[in-house]
Amino acid sequence: MKNFFTLIITSIFISCSTGADKSYNLKNIEPELVGFNSQSLEKIDDFILQSISGKEVYGTTAIIIKDGGIVYHNSFGLADIENKTKMKKNTIVAIASMSKLMTTVGALILYDRGQFNMDTRLDRILPEFGDPNVFVSYEKNEQLFSLKESTRPILMKHLFTHTSGIVYPIFQPDSLGRQGYIAAGVQDAWPDASITLEENIKKLATLPLNNEPGEKWHYGLNMDVLGRVIEVLDGRPFAQFMEQELFHPLGLKNTGFRLHEDKWGRVATIYSSKDGETVEFKCCPEYTDDEIEKIGRNRFPVKSYKQNTNIIAMGGADIFSTAYDYAKFLQMLLNKGTIDGKRILSRTTVEMINRPLENLFMPEDNNIAMCLGVGVVKDENSSYEPYSSGSYWWGGYFYTSFWVDPKENLIGVIMNQVNPTTSNINDKFHQLVYSALGE
Repeated sequence: MKNFFTLIITSIFISCSTGADKSYNLKNIEPELVGFNSQSLEKIDDFILQSISGKEVYGTTAIIIKDGGIVYHNSFGLADIENKTKMKKNTIVAIASMSKLMTTVGALILYDRGQFNMDTRLDRILPEFGDPNVFVSYEKNEQLFSLKESTRPILMKHLFTHTSGIVYPIFQPDSLGRQGYIAAGVQDAWPDASITLEENIKKLATLPLNNEPGEKWHYGLNMDVLGRVIEVLDGRPFAQFMEQELFHPLGLKNTGFRLHEDKWGRVATIYSSKDGETVEFKCCPEYTDDEIEKIGRNRFPVKSYKQNTNIIAMGGADIFSTAYDYAKFLQMLLNKGTIDGKRILSRTTVEMINRPLENLFMPEDNNIAMCLGVGVVKDENSSYEPYSSGSYWWGGYFYTSFWVDPKENLIGVIMNQVNPTTSNINDKFHQLVYSALGE
């Protein structure tokens, strides 16, 4: 599982210092009251500080929730090196692909309202995805795809499980037509608002699928398509829907596609290492300079939170949040769809999120099933990882990650802001959390 988790990450608010916001119901609790050993939890601090000292990461914030209470919430290092701004518990970070589960939940809100079912054809909502073609080969000299007609339509369930065949141009290898996909100019994350979400998804729909819908797992812009589905079914811009139907009802005041100007100073800088020097991350190292030119954009820092996200917001990558806010969102799921007396999803819909299906495994590990926006452990007895059966997880491009363990009633979230990195801090955090559990 670790190999795949690393692959996904690299391929792919209260003011916590005061605890003043009454809309937040997660309270600190003595670790021993819920089976944790406080001294063992301190080992997490030591390891994170070592990782920062070794310049594997530069600033980290992490939180552990057990039985609905906060047993650990710390921050370390710097959110901005140049200005010597400390990473704090309420520092806002780019969560990148951890946006996918939030977008999944947004779409499931409409599922609960009967707007679609899992076997609804995507082209019934977005006609541009009718009669899709499937990739066969790409001729670089002629810059042409060789295609075949798909024998199956894309269904809504294929979007939720990354089995639609829709690609991520940024992660598509040369052997599977990378140059052809990039030439289409689809913006795949942190867009520049020169194009609407509708226009961007229509561009995506002209490209061939990597494989037949439902045939296999292939990481792609599926949740970004879900964002457009939400717009069409609901009528509101996708970012506005998410704010009004998810972020605001949950009291996630430091979460959004766009952030109010008074929060910009709390957004962590993302870093990279270049020629042995620490530099600000510029999107995106997976693209060559020639590819960036074809896309029609310069390399840029990730600051999409400053623009009008009602024009375009990408559901797979564009959300900014804090460790606390994200943990509260996960607690809502662990509570079967409700928190603070507010119901976001029905119990039965939440239970679908981590329901493993037969023969839908993640690459490299047949004990990890792809469920609705998350990877899920099918059988805890099939490995020596300390996950319980039914645990689900995901990670983000800037080395953020989370997991939810329903059996242990446990949530872990860790946020860094770096790409690339050789660190194993996220895996180690997970290991040390479970090692600190007692009775």
